Amino acid sequence: MALLLLFGLTACGGPGNEPESESVPKGDGQITSEPAPSSREPAVSITETAARTVDLELYETPDFSIQIPKGWTVPSGGTGMYHSIRIQDPAEPLNQMFVLLKADILLHSQEGKDAWAYYSGISGVPGMQIFALAPVLSTPSTENFFKIFPQYADFAVQAEPGYTGYTFPRFEGFAVTERFPSTGGLSAYALNDEILRATFTEGGKEGEGMFAASVVDFGSAEIAAGPPVGYQVPSADGGYYMAYNVMAVTAVKDSFLEWIDILTECARSLEYSESYVNAVKQAGTETVARAMEFSRNANEVLDGIMSSWENRNTSQDIISQKQSDATLGYERICDTETGEIYKAENGWSDGYHGDRYQLVSEDSMYLEPISGYIE
Repeated sequence: MALLLLFGLTACGGPGNEPESESVPKGDGQITSEPAPSSREPAVSITETAARTVDLELYETPDFSIQIPKGWTVPSGGTGMYHSIRIQDPAEPLNQMFVLLKADILLHSQEGKDAWAYYSGISGVPGMQIFALAPVLSTPSTENFFKIFPQYADFAVQAEPGYTGYTFPRFEGFAVTERFPSTGGLSAYALNDEILRATFTEGGKEGEGMFAASVVDFGSAEIAAGPPVGYQVPSADGGYYMAYNVMAVTAVKDSFLEWIDILTECARSLEYSESYVNAVKQAGTETVARAMEFSRNANEVLDGIMSSWENRNTSQDIISQKQSDATLGYERICDTETGEIYKAENGWSDGYHGDRYQLVSEDSMYLEPISGYIE
């Protein structure tokens, strides 16, 4: 992929009247900047980032279609409103997009969970045990939903046969770094509805991303919580919440800058087939009609994610990127002909005798996704 000549020579603070050199693709993400014949500029070999080499392709099933990076996997599971899709990079699974139309059941309290265990035991009513297995969301909010997501994932694969063979993300150690108000279509019904920027761990690696989910209360339900005491039957609130429009776009920590545009472009292309949408509507099990406007809901969530990202605290990114470079032993280099930003091993610039590639000169350059690594 040839580097585009987007900026003048002074884009990174470099000199302004040197003969231009040419960036020549070598294949497999390799680029060599070849100096112009009249230039003494040395050739530089660059390996592009994985994000820079992505090509999108259409993935289709009878139920949905979506644009995905070529070679990525698209496992899906669940039926009806419980459908979930997880698009992943097989080389780096934390690079992913996750969608879950609805998460159900999220109990109001541990007392309610214990009551369901008692009630299901004495009633003998088929299906009651599922409530005793459900996770507890004691304080309803987008943040707290994701904090209990590992428990919900474990519950869901037990409760929903359609998830057989499907692996949910875990989002262990979910920690919010920034929060934004949600303006989606379910915000009027949802409790503490937000779009979150957060970090998490999975498979021993740290990831970061943007997260959304609208938690809706389905009311209280007093149920027997134990045997009668005198003339009184102990009771507890067995009510529960549900979470709609659950979405996450994530990447390995400190590489999210490189992936967010690709991930959100893919997410925005998600379309459920007319036959799937009609089947869900005809089933008539969904009480929140607005939740079945799949494409509209997804686009509203994505609009919120992108707006939140554009209005994020960029000083956090600058600090994080600098810390990452210091830890991993990199310095950042700007191509003064194209404005592209690269990483090179510390000290590379000391041995480079040319004008085209210069150390970054402004903090704002740390907000640009890197295009590759200088060898």
